[in-house]
Amino acid sequence: MTLRGTPAELSALRSNGGRSFTAGDVVTWAQLDDHFRDQTVKLTVGQADGKALLGRLVLLENGAEAADFLKAHGCAQLSGPIGVRKLPTSLQVDVELTGKDGQKLILILTSDGTPAGEG
Repeated sequence: MTLRGTPAELSALRSNGGRSFTAGDVVTWAQLDDHFRDQTVKLTVGQADGKALLGRLVLLENGAEAADFLKAHGCAQLSGPIGVRKLPTSLQVDVELTGKDGQKLILILTSDGTPAGEG
């Protein structure tokens, strides 16, 4: 179930697992400006699963789709969170990416508060 509300309300939602973190933490950890606006960090997508690691703690579930979107539309704005799903030990946070031509894509960020893709 996706929880909806204002970005401020959604940012304050906390994880249910042993690690306590908020949806706002997930957005911060993802370093979205670096990957999408400034592009100082290259968005590298896993070939097997189409996912991308953002920061050390966040997985971009639809990384291949996001990379294709960036190539076609660029990035004018990032908004959110616009939706949050509480999973047993993690949070999935939706953020909206708006291209320079007005096209939009929902980025799906997932974190359990531990380094993603390690071990």
